[in-house]
Amino acid sequence: MNRRHVVVAISLAGMGALGLIGAGLFALRLLKDDEHESRTTNTKSSQLQTSAERVAFLGRYLKLRTPVSDAAFHIVYHDNSGGLPGPSDWSIAAVVKVTPADGPVWLAGARRLSSNETLNAQTPATAELVPAEWLVSSRGERYARDGALLVWHSEGVLEFASATE
Repeated sequence: MNRRHVVVAISLAGMGALGLIGAGLFALRLLKDDEHESRTTNTKSSQLQTSAERVAFLGRYLKLRTPVSDAAFHIVYHDNSGGLPGPSDWSIAAVVKVTPADGPVWLAGARRLSSNETLNAQTPATAELVPAEWLVSSRGERYARDGALLVWHSEGVLEFASATE
C-alpha cells in the first residue's frame, strides 16, 4: 500500500468520525429539553386574581405602549418556535384600561376603518370582555394596524383583536 492511499484512508476515517460526532450532537440538541420558555396558552383573564397579574400576563403577548391599570382578555396561543416548523398561531382578544390621554400612543400607526369595512373573519370578538365596572358608554372608534382590529373608547379603553388564519 502506498503512502497516498494511507493518507486518503486516514482522512476519510477522520471525516467519517467528525460526521458521526456532528450527527450525535445534532441528535442531542433535538432530544434535549428546549431552554425556550413556551408561550403556548389558552388563558382567560378571569383565571388571574389581580390587575397586576392580568397586565403582566397580557404583556407577554401584546406590546403595552403605555402604563395599563387593568386588562381583560382571552388568549389562545400555540408557540411553534420550540421545534415545530412554521410560525406560531394565535387568537388574542383583549381590552386594556389606560389613561384617556394615552389614546394617540395606542393608535400610532393605525388607520381608521370606515363603518362598513371589516377585517378577517377570524378576528375574535372583544366587546363582551369590557368589564361593566369600567363604565364604558361610548361606542368606540374602529382602527386597523398590522391585521389587528383596535377599538378606542374615549373613556380610556382599547379593545384589541388579532388572529392568525
